[in-house]
Amino acid sequence: MKRSGFTLVEVMLAMAIFITGITAILGMFQFGGGMERSARSHAELAPVIQPLVESLKAEAWRTDSSGAFVGLHEYVGEPVPHAPAYSFDLFVLPAEVFPAGQRAELRIWRGTPERVAARVTFLLPRRIPVARRLAELPQ
Repeated sequence: MKRSGFTLVEVMLAMAIFITGITAILGMFQFGGGMERSARSHAELAPVIQPLVESLKAEAWRTDSSGAFVGLHEYVGEPVPHAPAYSFDLFVLPAEVFPAGQRAELRIWRGTPERVAARVTFLLPRRIPVARRLAELPQ
């Protein structure tokens, strides 16, 4: 009498190959979803980052009544202009590292600061625009 069908070993091997394939496919979907979220964030932030950096360069330094530098404004959890779903933090390295200005890192996030959507590093020059100085003069 001849038996036909699969042995238990063949069935187990086929199941292992199937599960490995499904796991790989699900991993690709998760990876693709993360890439899609990242691309969407970058597309939403692309038009607002440059104006935000220019605004920070113009407004970051605080002055006293004589116009002398007294420090930097603190930006933590500030809303991103024209992108209300996002917030930003500004981190500045000490002046000793870059004599011409200070290296600043802008971290833009959505929901929680631990999940940064974009990082922008730029040099924060130690200057205040003339228009701002004139606006701050006592009347």
